[in-house]
Amino acid sequence: MRFDQFDSTQLQSWELLLLRATQEMSLTAPQYTTIEDRYATLQEILATSAHPLLQGAHVFVQGSIELRTTIKPAPGAKGAMGTIDADAVVWLPNATNASASEVLRVIEERFREGTRVDAPIVQLRRGIRIEYADEKPGFHIDITPARCAPGNADCNGVGALEVPDRELGWKASSPREYSAWLQGVSKMRISVQGLDLLKGRGIVLDEASQDPLPAYGDYIDGNPLRAAIKLLKRHRDVWALRNRREDERPISAIITTLATRSYEEMAASGATASLRPVEIILRLVDGMRRFINFSTISGYEVLNPKDPGENFAEKWNRLGSEGVAYRTAFEEWHVQAVGDLQLGLMDLGGDGALRDRFTERFAVTETMVRDVIRDLPGNWTLPGRTPGYTRAAASLAALAGPHAASSAPQGAVVSTGRLG
Repeated sequence: MRFDQFDSTQLQSWELLLLRATQEMSLTAPQYTTIEDRYATLQEILATSAHPLLQGAHVFVQGSIELRTTIKPAPGAKGAMGTIDADAVVWLPNATNASASEVLRVIEERFREGTRVDAPIVQLRRGIRIEYADEKPGFHIDITPARCAPGNADCNGVGALEVPDRELGWKASSPREYSAWLQGVSKMRISVQGLDLLKGRGIVLDEASQDPLPAYGDYIDGNPLRAAIKLLKRHRDVWALRNRREDERPISAIITTLATRSYEEMAASGATASLRPVEIILRLVDGMRRFINFSTISGYEVLNPKDPGENFAEKWNRLGSEGVAYRTAFEEWHVQAVGDLQLGLMDLGGDGALRDRFTERFAVTETMVRDVIRDLPGNWTLPGRTPGYTRAAASLAALAGPHAASSAPQGAVVSTGRLG
């Protein structure tokens, strides 16, 4: 995609709208605090157990909370999709000789005894889910037990691990190394243009720390990689609901891995051109499919870059129509996502067309969209309109009719310089 063909102010207005949307779909500070409080009780529950398998257990966060990409549920979502998703790993130093089924049984029994929630504990293929339905919105914590893989003498879940699978026994996993990889990639230097303008409008692009449970300020930052992942996850959820494909929707691990690999390639390319956040987001989304591997021996692969034994796309290789459904769901969703993330750079026609399409595809509020557009400089091209159609031109059109808008001078648009 060539960005020098676009009106620079249209890029800026669309960028502001996308990044403001990621803030709206992010957790609020009170929601984040509630999850922190519930996490704190997990270790307490394990510490009071006398079962030999649970002695010395260590809990650490993984998934979207650790990666700082958690989002609120999309409006209208039900069941697990209608709650905030959080994940934890329980590292068990004494599970070396235990079977996968035994570990899953002990973990489930302990949390049934020690947890008091309205909803029952749900069995997952590789662990359990505790549902906190008493919160608004509700959230759930998926708990996955783990042990060190053969040859790994590290403690507290560092290094290669194995997690139990109810059907396949022990499976490879390296959640800490995966998280460290993503954090490292997000800090790779891409010269980002326009930071002063974004900060002046309340959007921060600071780098995140690597605390075990990130501080809220680190979670809410507007790092372009994490912003892209949040946008993609929300778009995925809305797409699945609209098409009734909830059970087949691409899992977050696939989206996160492919987006991060694409970002990593951009950052390592040595390109000297400065990139705007919107340019980074659109380029990385467009490049995601290049990192899906296929071979006649192993099938489709989206591997954990730090553990080649962990294939996030293993469902794609299931026999018959099931595997095909997962693969085609990703392909169909990704094509839609690439197009919808460019909505603001198209001419959609009427003044409300962008608002309607954006709120439909990303489930953001009309109020937020109106507020962003209202606050744009009067001489910037509006997102979703033809170059030169500014807020000032829109106001003129409302007063004098469409002829005045179409004849609005484009020379008033101020360039912000080269966009790469």
